[in-house]
Amino acid sequence: NIVTLVATAGTTVPNFIIATWLLLLFGYQIGWGQPSKWIIPPVLGAGNAILSWDYFLPVITYALLPMGLVARYTRASVAEALNADYVRTARAKGLGERGIMFRHVLRNALIPMITVLLPQIPNLLTGSLFIEVAYGINGLGKFFVTSITNKDYPMIMGLVLLIAFFWSLTYLLTDILYVAIDPRIRIGGRGSAT
Repeated sequence: NIVTLVATAGTTVPNFIIATWLLLLFGYQIGWGQPSKWIIPPVLGAGNAILSWDYFLPVITYALLPMGLVARYTRASVAEALNADYVRTARAKGLGERGIMFRHVLRNALIPMITVLLPQIPNLLTGSLFIEVAYGINGLGKFFVTSITNKDYPMIMGLVLLIAFFWSLTYLLTDILYVAIDPRIRIGGRGSAT
């Protein structure tokens, strides 16, 4: 099954290996997305360079890990929720399968999904050094390593603070989404676990 193959490859093969494979296959054999063609995207509305094929390979390389995680965790979470007592009770009450899936199964399967997916946001925002080097992208990851090699301490401190801010914001958003999806989870207040 192709989904299982993508899920396994996305979570087990490092992104610099995937970037190398994609560059060899598509970049040099077919001629798509060569690193020398990378351009800084223009202001939105100033052209259609955002839809350029040069963005195809880096996006696929970045997306394989989250796609693999989503596929694996969704399957496991839904399978676990389908065997829960509340699903059997809902079926015994005569609820339709669609209602059971959306109201009971997916809602409870979203908690592990949020735990896995939201930490991918800071990774996406801060970039991956390997992917940026492979595709010739001047991103935050490459800039961070350049700052370290040049011993630019104020820039290193600023980038560490920025990355820490992204991670803190992500964890706050994760906690807020937990409460929104499952009202039984409380943050602070009476009766909460400490």
